[in-house]
Amino acid sequence: MVPRPAVRLVAVGLAAATSGWLLLGCSATPASLSRSGTPSPVATQSAALSTPTPRWTSTPLPTPSPSPAWTVPAGSAAAALSVESVTFVSPEEGWVLGTLPCSAAPECLALLRTEDGGKSWVSATPPPTYPYPAAGADGGVSGGVSEVRFANSQDGWVFGPDLWSTDNGGATWTQIPLAGPASTQYVTAYHSAFTLETSDGFVYALVSNGDGFEIETSPIGTDAWTESSTTLPLGASGSTLQMVLQGASGWIVDSDPSVGGAIAFGGAQLVGGQWVSWQPPCMQTNGPVNLAASTEDDLIAVCDEGLAGPSALNGVYAYASNDGGETFHLVSSNALPSSTDGYYSAQGDLASPSPDVAVMIGEAGLVSTFDGGATWSTVDASSTGGGPTYVGFETTAQGVAIWTNDDGALPIGSLQMTFDGGHDWVPVKL
Repeated sequence: MVPRPAVRLVAVGLAAATSGWLLLGCSATPASLSRSGTPSPVATQSAALSTPTPRWTSTPLPTPSPSPAWTVPAGSAAAALSVESVTFVSPEEGWVLGTLPCSAAPECLALLRTEDGGKSWVSATPPPTYPYPAAGADGGVSGGVSEVRFANSQDGWVFGPDLWSTDNGGATWTQIPLAGPASTQYVTAYHSAFTLETSDGFVYALVSNGDGFEIETSPIGTDAWTESSTTLPLGASGSTLQMVLQGASGWIVDSDPSVGGAIAFGGAQLVGGQWVSWQPPCMQTNGPVNLAASTEDDLIAVCDEGLAGPSALNGVYAYASNDGGETFHLVSSNALPSSTDGYYSAQGDLASPSPDVAVMIGEAGLVSTFDGGATWSTVDASSTGGGPTYVGFETTAQGVAIWTNDDGALPIGSLQMTFDGGHDWVPVKL
C-alpha cells in the first residue's frame, strides 16, 4: 500500500487558482483561497436543526478569469486521469474529482460525472482552482482542492483546503470564505482527511480557528453557515479528524498523531440538530480508531490497540455500538488480519453498509467482515504495487473504492466498484 502520512493540521495561510479537463475551468492569476465510510445519500431538508443567528454568511469571492494559456497538451487522454475523490448521491449519479497533466502546470483539475452507476462518464466543469497542493503566487504550496462532495444532483462542494460550492450541478462555482482568522482558514490540511460531509438536508465542515477546530453547518442550497458552540482542540502534534454522518446523527473523532499513533482524545456527537461533546471509542487503548455507521444506532469502530503505548490488548480489534455511540462492546477476541492499516484513521478508511458488513482499508487490499465483525478476511488485494485509499457505499449492495498504483502501469489513482455488498470489486473505466 502506498504510505499515507498522518494528517497533521497546522495553521497556514492559503491562496490559489487552476483548470480542468475537456471543459477547463482555468486561471492565469491565483485567487484567494473530508472519507463517513459512506458517501452521502440524496439529502432531504430537515427541520431538526435549530437555526441560530449566522455568524457570517458567504460572500462570493472574485472568480479568476479563464485563461487560454491553460490547455491540455497534445496526446493527453482519459487514461492519464488520476482519481483523487469520489462521491455518489444515488446508485446512478456520482462525480469523480481527479487530476490530469497539462501544459500550464504539472497537473490540472478534472471533474467527471456519471448518471448510469459508473458505466459511462462525461466531463463536467471544475471550479477555477488548482489541485491540492497548489503552487501559489509566491511559488510555494498554498491552497487548492482535493475532495468532492455532492448532496443531490445540483448542490455540491469541492474542497480541501479551500472551499467552493455549486447549486447548479457544477455549471458554475462560488468560492466560500471560511470562518476563523484569515491566516488559518482551511477546511482540511491533507486530502486523506474528510472534513466536509452532507446528510439529512445539511452540510457540515470542520474549520481551523488557529487553536483548534470549529464545526460549521449550512442548510443545503443556501451557503448560510453557522458555528456550533462545541469546538474541538488541536492535539500536541496536530490532529487527525474523522466525521461520520448517518441520517440526522453524526460523530466526530479528534485524534492526536503524536507518540507514534493517532490516539483519540476528544470528539463530538450530533444530537437533536446540535453538536455536543462526546467520548469516542478506544480512547484508552493507546492507538488509533476508525469509525463507520450503517444506521443512526449501529456503529463499528476498529482500534489498533497498543500501537502507541501499553494496552490490555495488542493488535487490531473491532468494537460495535447499537445505541448510537453511547456504548461500545468488543465484538470478538480474535484480532483482525495483521495487514490491516489502522494507523492513519482518515475518513474513508472504514465503511459499513449494514450492521453485519464492514469493509476496511488494509495494507494490500480491502479487509471485510460479513458477520458483524466476528471474522475478517481480505476480499480484494492489489496486484499493482499499490492499494486502496478510500472505500464507501451508496447502498447495501453498491460501493466504491479508490486505489493507488505505484508501479507506473496505471494512473496514480483509479476507481473500483462493488455491486454485491463488498464481496467482489471490479475496475471502473473512466
